[in-house]
Amino acid sequence: MAANFTNGTLTYLREIEYQRVLEKDIPATLFLIFLSVIGTIGNIHTILVYIYILSTIMAKYSVRVFIIWLAFIDLTACVFCMPFEIFDIRYDYTFSSVGACKFFKFLIHVVTGASSILLTTIAIERYRIFVKNEPILITNSQRSNVISSVLVGLCMILSIPVLIYYGVNEIETNIFGLMGEECKLHPMYKNIEYLGIYYSITLFIGLVCVVMCIVSYGRILQDICTRKKWRKSIRKRSVSSLNSTSDIRSGTTQITSTIQNEAVKLNKLQAGTCDRANKKSTRSSHNLGNAIRLTISLMIATAVSYIGNMLYVFTKMVHILNPKMYKNSIRPVSDIIGRGFFVNNATNPVVFCLLDRTFRQECLKLYGKICSEKNNSPE
Repeated sequence: MAANFTNGTLTYLREIEYQRVLEKDIPATLFLIFLSVIGTIGNIHTILVYIYILSTIMAKYSVRVFIIWLAFIDLTACVFCMPFEIFDIRYDYTFSSVGACKFFKFLIHVVTGASSILLTTIAIERYRIFVKNEPILITNSQRSNVISSVLVGLCMILSIPVLIYYGVNEIETNIFGLMGEECKLHPMYKNIEYLGIYYSITLFIGLVCVVMCIVSYGRILQDICTRKKWRKSIRKRSVSSLNSTSDIRSGTTQITSTIQNEAVKLNKLQAGTCDRANKKSTRSSHNLGNAIRLTISLMIATAVSYIGNMLYVFTKMVHILNPKMYKNSIRPVSDIIGRGFFVNNATNPVVFCLLDRTFRQECLKLYGKICSEKNNSPE
């Protein structure tokens, strides 16, 4: 451990690792700092928007509670896990705390797995409500909280092997005979019997979740297209029906004045009916548009999540099965690819902001409420 180094050796190691950071690790460090800042700001906005709801539209979202859980998990990754990774990069040869190494590696695996599984759960919930037309339960919030807590607990159980596999281990430096210490996988477990089986199971679970998301969102998109075509046909039929009614009414008004008066009354009644139908159709179309935007934003967030996670697992598997290929092809960019799973934690709120107009409107309402309360508060 670093505590066993002499003062001169420890100082020398720190100079070497600092020089290494300047030469090789600046891109990965800036990458993590950028994700941490963007993710922290974005996830705080997501939590505030979905907790302090100012719109009846978002209050009816069946996945609202799942999104809040997802934002809290992503915020944990941005506030704790990413800074730890930056610290780990900086002190690559003099990392001394075994407890911190094990805890944060465990936490990283938990939040990564929980984020992906929650996105899969959101996809299934959207499918259940949108395609199956199952009613939103009155106790939906309680049910969603129970499901989310169970999924997070499951991810914690699946991440327990990480507490065994990771630790502070010796590493060769650029100076012959001089050894440093870093937080990494223990050499004893870096084989197919231990780490290979663990990440194979992780990969299998990830692939199952990917298939479930593809099927769920595929059916949702198919149903959305069907509904849009149906609404267009209904709109065309209502317009043609209105035109035919106008023709009949214009012919009958020429018979007598009495019938003409009755026709005028009928005209007003039909006009009011048509206006109410048009308003209802517009409101329904607006709700469908909100559903489409939310679905597309969740689809993209899910795709980004699984791409980042699969890159990480792929990197680990290549490192175990083909060390030569890893050293020649992947090692130069492994600091970024190996932390690609953090992209999901930072980009979820960015995707919501870019693609979901309702989310942007709620952010503006939240700012307006904060400003108004600040202005009305006594000095």
